[in-house]
Amino acid sequence: MNIVLDTNVLLSGVLWKGSPHQVLRFVLEKHALPQSRETLAEFKNVLSRSKFKRILQARYLTEDTIVETLIKTSTLYEVSEDVKELSRSVKIKDVNDLIFIELALSSHSRLIVSGDQHLLSLKNLFGIDILTVQDFLKVKERQTKGYR
Repeated sequence: MNIVLDTNVLLSGVLWKGSPHQVLRFVLEKHALPQSRETLAEFKNVLSRSKFKRILQARYLTEDTIVETLIKTSTLYEVSEDVKELSRSVKIKDVNDLIFIELALSSHSRLIVSGDQHLLSLKNLFGIDILTVQDFLKVKERQTKGYR
């Protein structure tokens, strides 16, 4: 199953330990992490912000190394014009967040994990559940224990 992680969850999972890191590891180990050109560009743009420079330097990492690793561990999907047109019908305050919905539709993902309130307020869209990191971990834990 493909699971879309928004930029905040993905970046937090890459740079720090904690719940987003647990989600990222789980997705990479048990599922597939889809990306599109748009989500990769957003990730690289956010990663290049000055507030992350010191963190990267302290860990002997570069933006390019992280992005290259992300590309290697992800499956790249092309977002069609039909999907873009469908996503424009979504009523959301921040239209920049549509790239995650488009990616989920293009990759046939049933789940987006996000920390973004604009996305989270949608809850379920086109059969795609949109969950917080904590809610995702709760669902994963229940499924691991055999509950539904």
